[in-house]
This record gives sequence, C-alpha cells and structure tokens, in this order.
Amino acid sequence: MRPSLRPVAGAFVAFGLFWGTWAVAAADIEVALELSHGGLGLLLSVALGGAALANAMGGAVAERRGAGPVLALALAGWGVLLIAGALVRHPVALAAVVVAAVAAGGLVDVVMNVSAVAALAARPGSLVRFHALFNAGAAIGAASAAVLLAQRLSWRWAWAAVGVGALILAPVCGRARLPASEPGEHAPLAGALRLIRREGLVLLSLAFAVGAIVEAGIELWGVLFMRSHLGSGLLVGGVSAVAAYLVGATTRVVVGPVAGRRGAARGVTVGAGTAALGTSLLALAPVDWLAGAGLVIAAGGISLCWPLILAHAGAGSERPGPVVGAVTAVGYLGFVAGPAVVGWLSAAAGLRAGLLLLAAAAAFVAAAPAVARRHGRERVARP
Repeated sequence: MRPSLRPVAGAFVAFGLFWGTWAVAAADIEVALELSHGGLGLLLSVALGGAALANAMGGAVAERRGAGPVLALALAGWGVLLIAGALVRHPVALAAVVVAAVAAGGLVDVVMNVSAVAALAARPGSLVRFHALFNAGAAIGAASAAVLLAQRLSWRWAWAAVGVGALILAPVCGRARLPASEPGEHAPLAGALRLIRREGLVLLSLAFAVGAIVEAGIELWGVLFMRSHLGSGLLVGGVSAVAAYLVGATTRVVVGPVAGRRGAARGVTVGAGTAALGTSLLALAPVDWLAGAGLVIAAGGISLCWPLILAHAGAGSERPGPVVGAVTAVGYLGFVAGPAVVGWLSAAAGLRAGLLLLAAAAAFVAAAPAVARRHGRERVARP
C-alpha cells in the first residue's frame, strides 16, 4: 500500500479555511474580544507561542508515533476547539479558546508539513505547488467570511464549519497510510535548537521566522488596515484578501516549479523582494484600489518562501519530522513576535507604520540567502 498525500491535502485546505476566515473577520473578532489593535496582537502572540511549542515538540512526536496517528489526534482536538470558539460568547472565555485553538492548529501545521516534506522534499517545485492547497482553502475561507459578514451573520458559522470538517477528516488521516506515517526513531522532544545548530540551519531558520512575520502580517494587518483606515470597508478588504490568496495559490502552482528548478535560495530572494515592494505599495498608495493591488502582490511574493525553505531544510531525509518541527518552531516564534511588535507599533504610530515595518522585514528575508551563501563560502575557504 503506497503512502497517500490525499488526506494531508485535506488538512492543508482545512488549515487554509481557518486562516482565511481569520484574515477577513479579524476586525470583528477584535470587537468580540473587546481588544485594541495592540491587545489583539498580544493575544495572538500568546496563542502563537503555544503553537511554536506544539511545533517544536510535534515534529519529534510525529517521528516517534508516526505522522498519521498524530495528525488524526491533532485534527480532532483542533476541531473541538474551533466549535467551542463558535459557541463561547464571554470575551475572556473566547480569548482562552482562541489561544488553545491556535496552539492546536500549530500541531496540525507541523505534522501535515512533516508528511508533505517526507514525500516531496526532493522535488521543491512540487512541494511549493502542494502548498497552494493552503492558499486555495484560505481564499474560500476569506470569501465565506466576507459573505457571512455582508449578510450580517457571524464569523462563528465559518469556525463551526471548519471545526466539523476537521472532526470528519481526523479518522480519515488515522486510517490512511501517510508519508512518514510509521513510527520512527526516539527523537528528543526538547532538542529543536540543538538540532538547528548541528545542521547549520540557524540563518535559514531566522529567515523563516521573519518570513512568517511578513506572511501573517500581510494577511492580518493588511486587510485590517484596508477595512479600518482606507474607508474601503468590507467589500474591498474582503475582495483583496480573496484575490491575495488566489494569487498566492496561482504563484505557487505556476511559479513554484520554476523556482524549485532554479534553486530554493533564488526563489526566496525573488519572492521576499516582491513582498517588500507590495507591502510598501499597500502602506503608501494614495487610492484604495492601488493599496489592494499592493496586498495582492505582497501575498504572491511571500507565498514562495515558506515551502522553499522547508524543502531546503528537509532535503535528503526520508524522516524529516525533527528538522521540520525545529525549523517551523522557530518560524512560529516569528509569528509570536510579529503580532505583538506590529500591533504595538500600529497602536502607537498607526497601521501604516506597522506595514512599513513588514516591508523592511521582507527585505531582510530577500537578502538572507545571499548572506548565507557568502558565509558558507567563507567557512569552506578557512584552513
């Protein structure tokens, strides 16, 4: 029985549905939580801190127990928490559920990536294309949230639907034979940072973390900026979010294989550089439609970075669980710092300043591969 990626594809779509809903409904969730921009950023940082911990340990657990059983368990817990989030009304209780749901989503994220990297790391372009499933799901989630809000219905319906879907998908993943689904070695649960240093992945992991700040920031603060500061309201904000995810999916499908053939480092440089330009346009454009175009350009560019970095990190390993877990854990630390820093700066100086910070971060990611190559040559040249 050959390993199948189909259940993993379903997990990618479900994960995208959740984050697409979040991007469009963030302003409404912020109101339900009774938080400011800074408060929302802090809460999301706490939640993503839990997700980072789940990533750091999840790769090792997937190696010990097999990706299939762990993904099934993660999807089941995540689905229950999303349904709880749809039902809870009190702001404090809702905040607790949001933190738990995002943390559980981190476990889903790392385990589904372990399977995908195990199957496709040797073909980086195919891995980039496979990640387009996340963007496609996010586009559907963003469109669904926009339609619900336009009809004066709650974003909670979308969360409930994703939760039910995760509960249905969980036993499918548990029964299927996924790539890296069999138990492997006894990987240490707390060895992520040591593994990164040993494998020479420090700079790559740092670029991954900063890229995560940019990708999440474009989705959250970009749409929030358009809805609350440009007067574009739900229509342009929702349409721009859907277009951004569709462009991300198209970029991964069309450009991903080309970027994979030319090398992961060059693809990261081009993608992150494009994201820096698009985010600057979003922040500085004088008219709404041009700002929306900036959001779309930025989303398309940054979409290349995550799968290409993972492909590079996991190349040559049939059991990439520990490496993928370690690198994605550092990436989630970028998610942790990003909302708090951008949220604080946005509260103090406005969302436009927060977006310009994201543009600078994208420029760093674009430069990182060249720095890594130069340092690598210097180490080889030393006697």
